[in-house]
Amino acid sequence: MSIDGRWELVLSSPIGEQKGELTIKSTDSGFTGSMIQDGMTLEITDGRVDGDKLAWSVAVTSPTKLTLKSTATVSGDTMTGKAKPGIMPGMPFTGTRVG
Repeated sequence: MSIDGRWELVLSSPIGEQKGELTIKSTDSGFTGSMIQDGMTLEITDGRVDGDKLAWSVAVTSPTKLTLKSTATVSGDTMTGKAKPGIMPGMPFTGTRVG
C-alpha cells in the first residue's frame, strides 16, 4: 500500500472545522514529511507504518507549545484518524489524497 503523496485534511476541533495539508514520503523505517496547519509548516517526527495504520507526531510552537500525536487508517486515497494535542482529548480528522 502506498501512503506517499499530498493529503488534504479536515479536522473536527472544538472551534470548528480546521483544514490542513499532510505530505508523506515513505522510508525504509516508516515515513517522513510535513503538515501545514494555519500557515505553519510542521515537520513529522516518528512516522510509523503498520499495514494500513499510520502514526506520527509534530511539534507545535504556536499559539502554545505542545506535541500533536496523530493516528490514521489509510484506504486507497482516503484516511480517517485522530489527532491528540498534548493532554487534551483527541479530535477526529479525515483526509483525501490530492497528489
